[in-house]
Amino acid sequence: MGVLVKELLAKEMQKPAKDVVHCAVMPCYDKKLEASREEFADADSERKDVEIVLTTAEMMEFITKRAGIKGLRDVKGVGKLDPVYFNVSSDQSALYRPPALGASGGYLDNVLRYAARALFGHDLEGDIKLTPGRNPDIQEATLTIKGEEKLRFALAYGFRNIQNTMRKLKRNRNPYHYVELMACPAGCANGGGQLKSEAKKPRELAAELQQKYYEELRVRQPEDTPMVRAFRSLSSRFEKGDNLATTSFRDVSKKEEGSEVAGLTETW
Repeated sequence: MGVLVKELLAKEMQKPAKDVVHCAVMPCYDKKLEASREEFADADSERKDVEIVLTTAEMMEFITKRAGIKGLRDVKGVGKLDPVYFNVSSDQSALYRPPALGASGGYLDNVLRYAARALFGHDLEGDIKLTPGRNPDIQEATLTIKGEEKLRFALAYGFRNIQNTMRKLKRNRNPYHYVELMACPAGCANGGGQLKSEAKKPRELAAELQQKYYEELRVRQPEDTPMVRAFRSLSSRFEKGDNLATTSFRDVSKKEEGSEVAGLTETW
């Protein structure tokens, strides 16, 4: 999203990318750390992909306590949602969602469907069956064609499940082609910065939000969304091509901790 905002939106607004401020609202505190990484800053243009990160709890606190209103519906001056940046219908009457189930965006589901079609010419219809492991936060999915297993995917949520999965991978015990990892048990909807409920436990609230999300929103394939099309168009105009959608990860040395880890404790 940061690349789209700073490259595509800035051009539409006819403004330098460094003059466009990008505020991300997330249920996760780790987005603050991610935004402070040097990989998400362009030294030549003096811009960052994301300048401000608010958790959903911080956003609600700002709305209710600082702005003096009860909720987003009371905010005045909010215009129409841009179909490019929001998965919304052109007439603003409905929001869309991908077909995938899951509280973290459905990456496993989307990648498996795409891989089945791109690698084997096979279209997966209906819901993808996830087989649970020892607990609901570790599950597997396979692509089987004519009785032959072609791909095996897995998801592991929560640090304990991540550690167990990584140990098995190091010992070559898990023949996975793709693994979706999320630090929070029950996924992103149960993130540390998520809104709290006085009546429900975090997992119960996450499950309820997920159910409403999938029951009330229309389905649209990810590749059919205006944002994906815009990103493909943007990528084709850059020499870096698909590298706009990728990054790298590294260990943060003790010398660097002061600058990067400070993003987690900073009041944005």
